[in-house]
Amino acid sequence: MSSELVYNIIGTVGACLILLGFYRTSIGKWKYKSFWYELDNTVGAVLLIIYQFHLQAYISVVVNVIWAVVAFRGLLSFAERYRSTQQKRGRTS
Repeated sequence: MSSELVYNIIGTVGACLILLGFYRTSIGKWKYKSFWYELDNTVGAVLLIIYQFHLQAYISVVVNVIWAVVAFRGLLSFAERYRSTQQKRGRTS
């Protein structure tokens, strides 16, 4: 398998993850602040960064770095909310 094909697959999977996350929230399958939505966005953005860096599309890299940071922050917020919920449950049990 050529390296060009590998990069094309990486870029395609990244774009599909972001679009699938958007689609799933649009149809109500996922909530906007769900773990899976944030994970799709984080992984998809990182894959697009790899692909775009390979293409030397640095402006797009910057956009997707910001997208990945925001999505990763969403994952951290989800983890904080989950941890808080678990601690509250532990105190009342």
